[in-house]
Amino acid sequence: MNNIRAVTGYKFELLATIQIPLHVTGVWLPILHPNPLLSGSLGAGLLLDPPAIVNVYSCKSRSSSCNISIRSAGQLLSSNLDVIEEIKRSWSDLTGQDLLVEIDLPVALGKGYACSAIAALGVAIGYGLRAGLTLEESSRIAHIAEVKAGTGLGDVVALLYGRGLEIRYSPGGPGFARVESIPVRTTIITATLEGSVHTHQMHNKLGEKLYSIAAPRLASILKKPSFDVFVREARRFSIKAGFVSDELREFLDNLLETGLIKGWYVKKLVLVVVPRSEKRVEDIANLLVKRGLRPRVHKTSDSPLRIRSYV
Repeated sequence: MNNIRAVTGYKFELLATIQIPLHVTGVWLPILHPNPLLSGSLGAGLLLDPPAIVNVYSCKSRSSSCNISIRSAGQLLSSNLDVIEEIKRSWSDLTGQDLLVEIDLPVALGKGYACSAIAALGVAIGYGLRAGLTLEESSRIAHIAEVKAGTGLGDVVALLYGRGLEIRYSPGGPGFARVESIPVRTTIITATLEGSVHTHQMHNKLGEKLYSIAAPRLASILKKPSFDVFVREARRFSIKAGFVSDELREFLDNLLETGLIKGWYVKKLVLVVVPRSEKRVEDIANLLVKRGLRPRVHKTSDSPLRIRSYV
């Protein structure tokens, strides 16, 4: 394999490739603490493929190309994300190194797929590899940045430890949270709803209501952890939180009542639909298209983030 890449006249050596699944939480309860490593969330969510791909290159000399590059759903974005700027401010001794970090997100940023956590992990792990940090140490940097930037609470530990259906039994960052997984290998359909919602704004809008609607849903999941219970409670949580319009809810519940799907839920602006049969995936996707949505077909991921090192 050729691990040398030329960019604008400079040569870069590929140090590592990181594969990070998507994560769409179905139920969550924020737990905040003065120490960011103790802040996090209780909850449960699905890890989905195809994963984001992060390539980390070594720069032989400092140049404008030694930077962070983010591509989201094929579109090149600014790397000045709040969470990445937080990493740069807090860990300037790491981010001053000569590296090119390329992050390729298969879905749109800021919709509910945990892309901010993916970007934070990609940057933190990339620089951490050069600095000799362990995976957990680098992931703690990403978690702290997410908490301080207000972009997420439980996604980093879900991506680091989870697979299939992940359940967060205790809050906190890597090394503090307790995350367990239930193996699930099935097809999931997602679609992005219109609008723009920042995680911090969403939490502020829900306020104390979030605790009252999340607690019974979590209690049900923790009492009998299973994929079916999760899907049922995630739908209820979405409705109570007001993440879905009455019109869309009626349409989705009709699919549920006719037995076409096993369930559905919404996280921020991501609609998750669980087909009852693999044979009906195309039919369900076509119905979503008729509703003006653009469905994406995923498989639940059987692995958390993976790193392939070339050095």
